[in-house]
Amino acid sequence: MVKKKAKLSKKNRNTISGLLVGLASLYAISVYMEISREELRNFLTSTLLFFALILVLAILAISGIKLLSKLKQKLSTPIEDSDHDKDSE
Repeated sequence: MVKKKAKLSKKNRNTISGLLVGLASLYAISVYMEISREELRNFLTSTLLFFALILVLAILAISGIKLLSKLKQKLSTPIEDSDHDKDSE
C-alpha cells in the first residue's frame, strides 16, 4: 500500500478543520436561536475588527521593543574616536 503525500501540512489541515467546525457551530446556533443575518454579520464584522486591532497592536508592540533594543545597543557600544586616541598617547 502506497501512502500519498498530503498536499497540506497537518497544522494547516487542523486550522481549516477548526474554522469549519466554528462556522458550522455559528450556523447551528443562529438557526436554533433565530438570529437574523444582519445581527450575525454585525457580530462577525466586529469580531474580525477586534482580531485585526489585536494583530496591529501586537505588531506595534514588537516593533517598539525591537526599536528600543536597537537604540540601547547603539548607545551602549563605545564610540571610537581616532582624535581622542591620538591625544591620550
